[in-house]
Amino acid sequence: MLFCGYCKRRMQGNWNNDQAYYRCRYPAEYAMVNNIDHPKVASFREIDLLGRLDAWLARVFEPGRREQTIKTLAEYGQDACTPDSALETARSKVAECDRKLAQHRAALEAGADLGIVTQWIAETQTQRVAAQAQLREASGARRMSRKEIDALVTSLGDRVAAIGTPIRTIRLTSTHRLDSS
Repeated sequence: MLFCGYCKRRMQGNWNNDQAYYRCRYPAEYAMVNNIDHPKVASFREIDLLGRLDAWLARVFEPGRREQTIKTLAEYGQDACTPDSALETARSKVAECDRKLAQHRAALEAGADLGIVTQWIAETQTQRVAAQAQLREASGARRMSRKEIDALVTSLGDRVAAIGTPIRTIRLTSTHRLDSS
């Protein structure tokens, strides 16, 4: 759901040193051809984003804005994604994971390092389980009504207010760029 501030492409999630990161790899050749000043890899830690996200969530669900936020949520995406396209996307993700698992097996059979390939397999299986869940969800996809969204927000109670309490400050270096949109 995050897009690179340099090239506007969707960023990828990955783990490094037991921390979640978002990154954008943009080959130098593409950057030169497209006249984009893009580092080889632009990345930032997820934890550095959570403070801003928490503050935004608390702001859009504060009492004076709650009704407008619920209305916006109910209207958003009504025609953004048909169940057929969601199904196709989920099927594509499952197929991609199956392809990767076959590659991992071939790498094992070719004598690749067991520890590394085992990690790859675990990551791909996790992605496959998520894709299968999306496939099940897309099979019965429907949009929530304003009333259902309101009930869900009401059931959260003070949790929304609690996340608005600042925990940390985001520090970005010159190698990081976040758009505030």
